[in-house]
Amino acid sequence: MTDAINKTNPVLVAIDFSDDSRAALIWAAKYAGQIGVPLILLHVVHESASYPGFYHQRHKGELLPMQQVAEEMMREFLASIKNANPDMPAVQTARIEFISGLPPSRIIEMAGMLDAGIIVIGNRGLTGLPHLLLGSVAERVVELSTIPVVVVKADTRRKRSD
Repeated sequence: MTDAINKTNPVLVAIDFSDDSRAALIWAAKYAGQIGVPLILLHVVHESASYPGFYHQRHKGELLPMQQVAEEMMREFLASIKNANPDMPAVQTARIEFISGLPPSRIIEMAGMLDAGIIVIGNRGLTGLPHLLLGSVAERVVELSTIPVVVVKADTRRKRSD
């Protein structure tokens, strides 16, 4: 880590429930634990009027508000990480925040409101047409942020060898 990273303010990790987001959370929890700062998990609930949502419907035949679905997904996501990493106290005590809107701008806004020292975000690494159509939240956060941003990618090599 560089001296530019604020080592007293919380670590904000953006969560979208992907494997890359899982890797980002694990990295952020280790970092927060090493420097002794709080860990804050943020999920931006997409505003469906301005940007299409990408939540997988688990309750077939039942319509639930996106916020409620996101909260359930976060509970499951965090429980699986806590079970797999019981030796990471930062994960056990992490604060969870939800906010609606467009992810890049809302992540930056929340980082400011929470006085975060660093933002950690996963990157799916889309290329070609998918990147042109969807863009990259991580790329946009890096462009907009005035504080350091760490972009983490899941190790997909391990999955292929299993």
